[in-house]
Amino acid sequence: MSDLATDIPRLREAVIQRLIEEAPPPAPLSQEEREALRARIKVLLKERDAVLVVHFYVDDELQKLAEETGGHVSDSLDMADFGSRHPAKTLVVVGVRFMGETAKILNPEKRVLMPTLQAECSLDVGCPAEEFSAFCDQHPDRTVVVYANTSAAVKARADWVVTSSNALAIVKHLMARGEKILWAPDRHLG
Repeated sequence: MSDLATDIPRLREAVIQRLIEEAPPPAPLSQEEREALRARIKVLLKERDAVLVVHFYVDDELQKLAEETGGHVSDSLDMADFGSRHPAKTLVVVGVRFMGETAKILNPEKRVLMPTLQAECSLDVGCPAEEFSAFCDQHPDRTVVVYANTSAAVKARADWVVTSSNALAIVKHLMARGEKILWAPDRHLG
């Protein structure tokens, strides 16, 4: 006997993945079509009080569009920080899923949209929130430090959320206080 509560989401994901894998690649747009699309996006951003917030790794055309429309191109934490400084009511975050989540955490009053939720980061995917939470439960004497490139659920379980630029200083501070540290998501930065 199967458990519908777990089978339905699993089957849904399998169907979506198969559709993604079997979908033909989109036909390339002509220069004229690209210009028309860029013009339409510019109008929609203005009409909807929205701004593009784009990661460095994203396609050059989207980076240029963000810069041309008053948006921002940067690393993940600066993307979210820019959103808090910009007056737009809607942030269109072009990056991986945790970047949109981080933008929402730092900008709870704003609407945060993402062109896709399929874009993921290996650091984030490699640290499933439920498994991480269970591991934390097994080590309650540890101070939990996580890298910013993790899901909102993993960040919520942490005592500290760090970036590559401040991780060492924070960990040294915690160690000087005699704290035992549980680090996530990977051993390389940790």
